[in-house]
Amino acid sequence: MFRFFEKLLPPIATPGRSEPPPGLVAFYWHFARQAKPLFLGLFAIGFVVALLDITIPVFIGKVVDLVSHSNPDDFLTTAWPMLAGMVVVLLVLRPLAFVTQHLVMNQGIAANVSNRVRWQNHWHVVRQSWAFFQNDFAGRIANRVMQTGPAVRESLVALITGVWYILVYGTAAMILLASADRWLALPIVLWFASYIVMLRVFVPRMRDRSKEVSEARSWLVGRIVDTYTNILTVKLFARARDEDAYVREAFTEHTGLFYNSLRLNTLFSFCLATLNAMLVAGTGGMAIWLWVHGKVEVGTVAMALPLSWQIINIAGWVAMRVTEIFENIGVVQEGMMTIARPITLTDKPEAGALTVPRGEIEFKDIRFGYGRENGLIDGLSLTIHPGERIGLIGRSGAGKSTLVNLMLRFFDLEDGAILIDGQDIANTTQESLRTQISVVTQDTSLLHRTIRDNIRYGKPDATEADIVAAAKEAQADETEAGADRAFKKVVSKPSNKRG
Repeated sequence: MFRFFEKLLPPIATPGRSEPPPGLVAFYWHFARQAKPLFLGLFAIGFVVALLDITIPVFIGKVVDLVSHSNPDDFLTTAWPMLAGMVVVLLVLRPLAFVTQHLVMNQGIAANVSNRVRWQNHWHVVRQSWAFFQNDFAGRIANRVMQTGPAVRESLVALITGVWYILVYGTAAMILLASADRWLALPIVLWFASYIVMLRVFVPRMRDRSKEVSEARSWLVGRIVDTYTNILTVKLFARARDEDAYVREAFTEHTGLFYNSLRLNTLFSFCLATLNAMLVAGTGGMAIWLWVHGKVEVGTVAMALPLSWQIINIAGWVAMRVTEIFENIGVVQEGMMTIARPITLTDKPEAGALTVPRGEIEFKDIRFGYGRENGLIDGLSLTIHPGERIGLIGRSGAGKSTLVNLMLRFFDLEDGAILIDGQDIANTTQESLRTQISVVTQDTSLLHRTIRDNIRYGKPDATEADIVAAAKEAQADETEAGADRAFKKVVSKPSNKRG
């Protein structure tokens, strides 16, 4: 049974469109429509659960009426059909509805929707240009990608299970009480109106403060990850105290904003507790007054009191759900600042794969300056013939690395063209271009994977012999026999250890 619901939505699926839309509602719908049957199922079962819950105070009132107006000797004889129906609802239908709701919510939606949103956000973000990652903290980008998935899922689930529940339950309660006496529904009507006003006042402020807290948390994570990523530099220059101050500043800002958010939550809880107390007192007082004046039966009083008590319990739960909705909306809005952005460096629709039969590279009157008026490279022309070796000499910042990055098409030219064997690289796919170029970077970079995976990263189809040969050619193998055997063992077998 668990496996059935868990298989309803594959968590890893390539998005149907290239990028999440920038609008908040459109962003939610982009992901919600992919799990439409599950969310519709949760919507339907939430309706059933709310109706079944409303039967409990109704049953209490019916039992009180039966006891008040029946002879104990023939009570079971006359009342057993109604009592049997109550037993079926309470012991069979209600538990079945609840377990179905939790199967859809936990097994069908929770992990699958969260990870599908994360996966598709990552799929989009990882295809952004190199400049995109240079202009932000890697930790903050990762934090937004990871947080947005659960935030989208939790706010949608809370909207369906919480808001929908209180609407169905509250409407049914007003109809039941009004059917006994219209004055009996007045306290609930006034409570609903006040509840909506209170949500209207508090919830937008909660959303805004949640967004501020989320932004501060991403900034904090970004600073921490930045320190960890560059820990060698921190230790070489003995700057641990400066890094402490750098991170402490972000901690202090996050804590202050967190305080502001929690103060508003506490004030909201106080107002809700006061409003709920007024509902119980008002409903109970009205029911007793109507009974004293012969307007309603004692069973109606017995139904009204637990009904109002159950409403305030639900109201507290729904208020928490509504708070979660807008807190998560704040998280989603903050995440969209990174995720819902168009990819600025894309392949042309008609782009083809680059072929390199000879290896001639030609820079034709190129201009590039990172968007500045006084360009870094202005009108450069250069031809590198096949097999020719050249060196670029110039002061720091003169554009040597930029020229290589332009050839790799990490940036688009502002003017001119770069040709490889007569093919304009702007008209080829980026992957086919970079597959044909080998680069030894200025900075050593190792993925946190096995030695074997790192060696074969540039050539995934390399054999084990190729891997060992490459290691030896780079003098990366150990000369001592024991170390050499250990190295060969590592590169020839996948390892669970992180490199």
